[in-house]
Amino acid sequence: MRTKQYISLLLAALMALTLTACGAALKKDNSTAMTIAPAQLSEEEAALAELLALDMDSYHIYDFYLSEKSGIQSLCLTAYELVNGEWMDVAAEVHPFSDVSGRISLTFGKMTDGVQTAVQGASATNSSSFAPVSKGNVSDMTFATSALDDASTTIEPDQEIPLVLQVVTSKNEVRMYKVDYFGMPRELDKQGYEHVYAITVTFSQTPPDELVRSIAPGVPQEPSAEPSPAN
Repeated sequence: MRTKQYISLLLAALMALTLTACGAALKKDNSTAMTIAPAQLSEEEAALAELLALDMDSYHIYDFYLSEKSGIQSLCLTAYELVNGEWMDVAAEVHPFSDVSGRISLTFGKMTDGVQTAVQGASATNSSSFAPVSKGNVSDMTFATSALDDASTTIEPDQEIPLVLQVVTSKNEVRMYKVDYFGMPRELDKQGYEHVYAITVTFSQTPPDELVRSIAPGVPQEPSAEPSPAN
């Protein structure tokens, strides 16, 4: 029991150190452009990750920049599972956010083992965790992950941006899809994978308390009307 507690404390400490180092990279952006992109770690941050022997394949870190006039008040991270060709939300976290820049960190190997999340801005850092509940044994299945890899994705208020997709399957061959396919759940469903998970972020102009009340667990997510995934 003590060993498990020690490992948990160590992991928490490593996450805190990583986010503290990442905080040095945040820059204020007074322009009207609002974007999110994979974080470019500084030499100091990369050295820290190497010193701590962090498996960076398990870390998905994004920097985002907002306009001071955007009216953004909340940041929502939502986890989905694909069920019968529709996205069903399995977890949602709403963070109050009013800074002009920040960083999001998602840490996981297999989502079913748990996902650690953290949102950092100039004012505060909030962290949490969740684990999608899988039906049946997935220990012998293949887990394949794709993540947002665009140099810069435009942020529109109250529009979801997919950050990661993870396929869990016993099939010998796995076709990987870019995160753009979040808008094409029925296309993903055609492959017959046992589980497909996704995590999205939404930058909202709705106050945190109101946004929390508006989230209804288990409600299907409507697919995009005209999705345009990358090849």
